[in-house]
Amino acid sequence: MGIARFSDQWIEQVRSAVDILEVIGRRVELRQTGKNYVGLCPFHSEKTPSFTVNPEKQFYHCFGCGRGGNVFNFVMAAENLSFPEAVVKLAQEKGIPVPELSPRDQRREQEREQLRQINQMAARYFYRNLRSPAGAQAQAYLDSRGISKELARDFFLGYALDAWDGLVAFLQSQGVDLKAAQAAGLVTQGKNGPIDRFRARLMFPICDHLGRFVGFGGRSLTDAHPKYLNTGQTAVFNKGQILYGLNWSKEEIKALDQVIIVEGYTDLISLFAAGQRNVVASLGTAFTSAHAHLLKRFCSQAVIAFDGDTAGQRAAWRGMEVLHAAGLQVRVASLPAGQDPDTFARSRGAEGVAAWLDRAQPFREYQIDRIISQHDVETREGKLAASTELVTLLAQLTSAVERDEYVRYAAERLGVREESLAAEVQQQLGIPRVSRVQNRRNVRSEAKRRVVPRLRLAAGEELREREVLRYLLQKPDLLKVVQQRGVTAEDFQHPEYRRVFISLSESVSDEQGTAVASRLLSLPAPAASWDECFTSFLADLKRRRLRKIEEKLSLLENDRKGFDVRMELYRLLKEYYGIHRDS
Repeated sequence: MGIARFSDQWIEQVRSAVDILEVIGRRVELRQTGKNYVGLCPFHSEKTPSFTVNPEKQFYHCFGCGRGGNVFNFVMAAENLSFPEAVVKLAQEKGIPVPELSPRDQRREQEREQLRQINQMAARYFYRNLRSPAGAQAQAYLDSRGISKELARDFFLGYALDAWDGLVAFLQSQGVDLKAAQAAGLVTQGKNGPIDRFRARLMFPICDHLGRFVGFGGRSLTDAHPKYLNTGQTAVFNKGQILYGLNWSKEEIKALDQVIIVEGYTDLISLFAAGQRNVVASLGTAFTSAHAHLLKRFCSQAVIAFDGDTAGQRAAWRGMEVLHAAGLQVRVASLPAGQDPDTFARSRGAEGVAAWLDRAQPFREYQIDRIISQHDVETREGKLAASTELVTLLAQLTSAVERDEYVRYAAERLGVREESLAAEVQQQLGIPRVSRVQNRRNVRSEAKRRVVPRLRLAAGEELREREVLRYLLQKPDLLKVVQQRGVTAEDFQHPEYRRVFISLSESVSDEQGTAVASRLLSLPAPAASWDECFTSFLADLKRRRLRKIEEKLSLLENDRKGFDVRMELYRLLKEYYGIHRDS
C-alpha cells in the first residue's frame, strides 16, 4: 500500500484504541513504580533501567538516550517505519479499517509495484549473466578489485551483456510490457526499436530501505562513457532520496547509532568486507536533505568517508552541512589525496580501517583544518587569507558556546591570539569592538536603563523552568533548540530541575532525576504553548545573566589596571552584547 493522507480524526481513533503499555511491553520487560513503569531501554545498552512509560499520559521517555514520545514514535523507532507505516500497522493490529486509497492513488501504486517487479526480474537476469561464461570479463574485474564470489553473491552483483537487446529479449520472453520496462529505466528507444540501457557493465542492484529493487548502477567494462551509469529518475527511483546499501546496513546502523557514508558502490562493499557493516553510499550524487532525514530515522551520528581528491572533499563539505542541519552529530574520516575508502580498505585491512575511522574528527575541526591547509600560513598574506575565511565560517555558528570553542581551536591551529580572532568574529557579527574605558561606562549606563526589573516572585521562575522541562520530556527533539540558545544545566535555579536537565542533555541516568521527571510528567500539561514557555524562560535567564554581569563589572570598575583585568572586562562586555543580540 502506498502512503495515504490520513485524516487527523482517523489517526486519533487509532491512537485512542492502542495502549502504549501493551505495545512497549511486547519488547521491554517493565515493572511498575508508582503511576509509571520502568525497564531497560530497547534503543541503547544500559544496566540500570532509565526507560519510563506513563500509561496515563500514553507516552514514554528514556533518560539515558533521550528518546521519547507517543506510541507512534515508539513503533517508528523500534521498527524503522515512517509515520504513516506505523499508524497503519497499529490500526491493522486493532482491526481498525485503513482508509482506502482513491482510485487514482491505487493506480499509481500498482504502477510503482510493477516497476519494482520488473527491476527484480532484471536483477535476477543480470545475476545469472555474471555466473555464465559471458560474464568472465566482469568476474575478472571483480577479482582485480578483491571482491570475492561470496561478496558478489551477498550484494547480488550482475552483468549486463555486451549486446543491444539482451535484456529486451529476456523481458519479452517473460511477458513484460516494454513500455513499462522503459518507465523502469531499463530500456530505451533506439533507431530500430527498444534497446538495453545498460550494456557491457558490471551491475549493482539498488534497493530502497525496505529491500525492494528500484534501480541499478552500472560500471562500464569497456571504454564506453560514462564510467558509471545509474537508472534515470523513475516513479520508484530518485537518486536524491535513495542510499545504496541501506537495506543491508540499517540494523547495524541502528544498533551502533552511527552511519558511515561513502560515495561509491565498491567503497561500501570493501568496507563491509573489512567488518564495517553500518555503511551507505550516496550513489555518486550530491548528499541531500532527504538523505539526511532518512538516516536520522536510524541513528544520531554520521561519519563522512569520501574520497581524498578535491571533488571528494568538496562533496564531503556539502554533505556535512546537510547532515548537521538535519540534527546529526557529524565527523569526517579524511584520506590522503588519491585514495578512496575502497583502495584504503583493501590495502590496510580490517584493523587499518577501524583505526582510520576512530581518528575521524568533528566536522567543524575538519573545516578549520582544511581552510588552513589551503593557504601558506607561514607567510603574512597566507595567514591573513586563512583568517578571513575562518572568520566567515566561525561567524555562521549560531551557538555562542560552540563558536567560542572553535575560535579557540582555530586560533591555536592558525598560530594567532585567540582574542584577536574572537574580535574579528565579533566584528563580522556586528558586535562593536570594545577597548576604551568610556565605552565600558556607556555600556554599563545603558544596561541600567535596559535591564527588565527583577521578578517579584521566585515561584514564577520555578513555574517556567518546570514547564520547559515538561515539554523537553515529552518532545526530546526540542532539546537541540534549547542548547542552540546556549542554555546549560546551571541556568536552572531549582536544584532538582537542574538534575533532570543534566540527565536529558548528557544522557546520564540519575535515580533522583528520574523520580523528579516522573513527577513532572504526572502534572497537568502546561497551559501555554512551547514558544510562550521558552520565550518566558529565556527572558528570566537574560535578566539573571545581565544582573551577574553588572555585579562583576562593578567589582572590576575600581581596578582597571593589569592585562588580566582588562581582558576580563572585555570578556564581560562581549558577553553582555551577546545576550542582547541573541535575545
